[in-house]
Amino acid sequence: MIAGLCLLAAHGLLLNAPVSMERTPARARTVQMMAKTKGAKMVTVLLSADVEGIGESGTIVDVKPAYAENVLISKGLGTKATADMIAKVAEEAAAAAAAAKAAKAAAEESSTLIASKFGKAGIVIEAQVGAGNALRETVTAQDVVSALGRAGVKVDASAVEMPEMTELGSAVAELTLHEQVFTSVKVTVKRSPITISYE
Repeated sequence: MIAGLCLLAAHGLLLNAPVSMERTPARARTVQMMAKTKGAKMVTVLLSADVEGIGESGTIVDVKPAYAENVLISKGLGTKATADMIAKVAEEAAAAAAAAKAAKAAAEESSTLIASKFGKAGIVIEAQVGAGNALRETVTAQDVVSALGRAGVKVDASAVEMPEMTELGSAVAELTLHEQVFTSVKVTVKRSPITISYE
């Protein structure tokens, strides 16, 4: 008996010990929303018009079935893409990427050619001069385009940015050869050794 009381005392279970009747409140259970493990079903659509936040006309997009049916297809903004459509779009994208790469390479080659032919002296344009060293004809971007063309570089006048020159001197022409390829060339206007009479 004494041994049993000792054992109970050791475990804090004495019969005469005050007993608390309060219960420890159960922990509130938190509800966790689990994400679906499988990906949501999507529909592949070929857009026939630009759709803000979705894509541009001619692109393939994956959207939820309800959005595809109720918005894109019903409003004529796209059609369900077939395997042939997807293959054609991929082929066109590859061709466009190849063309863009070739255009950039050609622009870089033109930039190198301009640097090798005009890098030090720049483009020198001889002009007729009137009274007070005023040029008889204004030198413009078109004159730069002509000079580059004679050197074998084709550039559109809209790609050349420079101030119009009305007197002897020099200026810098900024050239946009491609949306990612830019260069500049010095343009010097000097008096022509041949004088033409305008009278």
